[in-house]
Amino acid sequence: MIVYEEKGCFVMITQHDHALLSGLFASALREDYWPDSLYREDVLHAIRYHDCGWVPLDDVPFWNDRLKTPYSFLDFPLAPKLTFYKKGIDEVSKKTTYGGFLCSKHYQSFFNGANSDLAKAFYKEETRRQNHLSESFDLSESLLTFHYQLLQFCDDLSLYACFQEPGVSKEDEVSWFKRGFPQSFYFQTKENPILTHWQSEKIIYISYPLFKEKHPFHVQLKRVPKELVFSEGIAKAYQITPFELRSFYFSHS
Repeated sequence: MIVYEEKGCFVMITQHDHALLSGLFASALREDYWPDSLYREDVLHAIRYHDCGWVPLDDVPFWNDRLKTPYSFLDFPLAPKLTFYKKGIDEVSKKTTYGGFLCSKHYQSFFNGANSDLAKAFYKEETRRQNHLSESFDLSESLLTFHYQLLQFCDDLSLYACFQEPGVSKEDEVSWFKRGFPQSFYFQTKENPILTHWQSEKIIYISYPLFKEKHPFHVQLKRVPKELVFSEGIAKAYQITPFELRSFYFSHS
């Protein structure tokens, strides 16, 4: 779950809805930014469903007693989180071997250099999985790198759109992407990262014309009142709060 606080509410977006938004970004990427169409549908499936393992965890949100907020993907306990990471990779792999490989690399990257025994074991297991899955497809290293970076970028761009209020000033936006996105695609240099900022509540400026002007994007969320949480508990409060839609588009100018 993506969770942040705003005006007496917990703004909550499920991981799967966030992933579906990242899939919308990938699907809307302008044709001239795709270096090759090989495995494109597998890549799009992986990006749309990379967080499908979170679905059962987000159906009934959990309460973090220490932080006095609902658990988010940032602070969810590691053992069950890894179990559902693996479940999600399994699910994607059933549909597309290459998509499962990309999701495995994506999740594995979270634990590069981790000290936890659980995280180390997960890292080794996913290396074995990738070695096995890679026997089923054949493509250049440069195209694989593009696909992997696209998954990570669309995931990050969706976090950017989901983890803060639309229209937030650059000074107040989430710190992770203030200096741009970490991915470096074939069409850019590290000295020219992809930059974004909210121009208004409906428009995100983006420094590369990755999408058609005014192409609409949407993600559903819930604004769960804190008073309702404290009177009814997080599970019921989340259940009875209606969904609303966040809509926006990107502008290059």
